[in-house]
Amino acid sequence: MTVSPDHKHRLKNDMVFYNGVIYTADSSDNIVEALAVKDGKIVFTGSNKEAEKILDGAAELIDLEGKMILPGFIDAHIHAPGRALTDLFNISLYEAPGQEAIIETVERYVRGNPELEIYYGEGFSIGAFREDEVSRGPKKEHLDRICSTKPIVLYSSDCHLAWLNSKAFEFFGITGSSPSPRGGVIEKDPLTGELWGTLKETAMRLIPEQKYDTGQVEEAMRLFQRYLHSLGYTGILSVSMASAPPLEAIRSLEEKENLKLYVSSTVTIDPDKDLNSQFDQIQELRAVFSSDLHSVNTAKFFADGVVEGATAYLLEPYSSAAGKGSDYCGEFLWDPDKLKEAFLLANSAGFQVHVHSIGDASTRYVLNALEQVRNRLPGRDYRNTITHLQLVEPSDISRFRKMQVIAAIQPYWHYKEPGWWEAVDYHMLGERAEREYPLQSFLSAGVVVVSSSDHPVTTDPNPLKAIRAGVTRNLTAEESYGVDPIEDIDDPRGLLNKGERSSLTDMIRSFTAGSAYALFRDDVTGSLETGKNADLIILDQNLFTIEPLLIDKVRVLKTYFKGELVFNKDE
Repeated sequence: MTVSPDHKHRLKNDMVFYNGVIYTADSSDNIVEALAVKDGKIVFTGSNKEAEKILDGAAELIDLEGKMILPGFIDAHIHAPGRALTDLFNISLYEAPGQEAIIETVERYVRGNPELEIYYGEGFSIGAFREDEVSRGPKKEHLDRICSTKPIVLYSSDCHLAWLNSKAFEFFGITGSSPSPRGGVIEKDPLTGELWGTLKETAMRLIPEQKYDTGQVEEAMRLFQRYLHSLGYTGILSVSMASAPPLEAIRSLEEKENLKLYVSSTVTIDPDKDLNSQFDQIQELRAVFSSDLHSVNTAKFFADGVVEGATAYLLEPYSSAAGKGSDYCGEFLWDPDKLKEAFLLANSAGFQVHVHSIGDASTRYVLNALEQVRNRLPGRDYRNTITHLQLVEPSDISRFRKMQVIAAIQPYWHYKEPGWWEAVDYHMLGERAEREYPLQSFLSAGVVVVSSSDHPVTTDPNPLKAIRAGVTRNLTAEESYGVDPIEDIDDPRGLLNKGERSSLTDMIRSFTAGSAYALFRDDVTGSLETGKNADLIILDQNLFTIEPLLIDKVRVLKTYFKGELVFNKDE
């Protein structure tokens, strides 16, 4: 039993939860039956019997009837406001399952919105296409047949590729003779040299970003926050892409007392711009956006691209099926010396480093730079992080622990996804795809592992799906793929390297205590301990007793943020 030191003997409380399975995620992984909240903070955890002895006068007594309480989930890498802006204002392709459905959705939107001058959209999967359109992206002719008089600009679900029609290339002044910028690709037909239809990585900057007004972004943030609460989230790391993070919209919500979420925002550092001026700017943002709920403390870096775009940086060349030549390994997006300088500037100014790295060569280069900076700045606590980590050379895993680098993974991807793994990952990587996404290897090496969705790249960021995937390394949400349910944890249809399976406890901690640590909020949230904020969720089943293959069927019934009920499934 633990009781807040501010209270002795009998306590007056706002709420008492009892008769439940309450996993605290504290350092001892304690499970208790009862928990009390006063003024938004936890003041007691212990047994039902102990609760009866010392607690009375609660405004609300909540009999859990054996249900489970966990700390609120925290997503350690998500793009706010998710897909909400696209769903509200553009062509949303996140639910289009294949090439035909994608084209039909675009055609229907264009036909229904004749007044628009440019058509924007997002969310299509590269896995919906085949052959050369996997490695190069879809051709412009698909979109030309829909509309040849107005620009169409569509972004892939991973936001590393833009698909344009011919009118869009013309409108933005991109031709077959336009050179690809450093770190980017203007895809061209290898036989004719004509524009293929796609821009990758930094080449997407050739298109001015779509502009939204503050009201639109705030509306999207409200929708996004409601969605996150329904999934049990109480905190996020809001990761910027090319565009600036929605800082003003988040602050507006906070000023109106409508922000019910811890938000830590990143700002992306551009390798082609002056570093000093960029860090001057990010320090100004940190000074302006600094509160109990919202902060700017993290510098984001892109070290490479993605496997599906053949832009991830690999130690060994891509498969010949990728169509990039026998010695093509992708590209590292930074000069190594400049990256080291950038990391040094970040950590010297007290900023955490958060690095997108997909390929094994990219991760090795990032670790090299972080190691040199750590040698210059020993003994400091930066909680530097590398995220995604699709391929990692085994010998590099122990370096994470040595340098106290956090591994931010996306367990949602840790299985052989139907319509994707074979068509994309195996197509591009060959046998290396069998050892993608290490998980238990990091945990066994003593590395801090935190989980995230990378939403909207992951269309459905339900953490319980990720927890199931991490525990089973097998397919989740089978119905969404139109396949029969997995009934055997070793069913080969979706199984990806079962030696990388994690324990249930480790997976829960990766979304709670671990992610709170990564966001520098472990002093107030992430575990259910006296003195911490009452950020918690109620589940309809006990995760420790159900079959692992049923974890993603568990539902969040209620979400509390600082003791306030922010989601109720029954309302």
